[in-house]
Amino acid sequence: MYETAMELVAEFGSTAVRAVGAAVAAVAGVVVELNGMETLGAGEQTIGLWMAVLGGVLLIAGFVLAREAVGQVRSAN
Repeated sequence: MYETAMELVAEFGSTAVRAVGAAVAAVAGVVVELNGMETLGAGEQTIGLWMAVLGGVLLIAGFVLAREAVGQVRSAN
């Protein structure tokens, strides 16, 4: 009984961490992406492009983490 409960908590915790990580990465990606676009508009080409690329990478990371979290929930059913 105790082992079953611990397995359930571990699986839920892993899924919750991935979901929170996905949300944080997505929000950070949007903020950095928008900031990069503003910086590009202000004339700072190098920094603006770097920020836009970093924002895109964060958005992709958020998508991958969210897809893995959803996959864990579906496989548990």
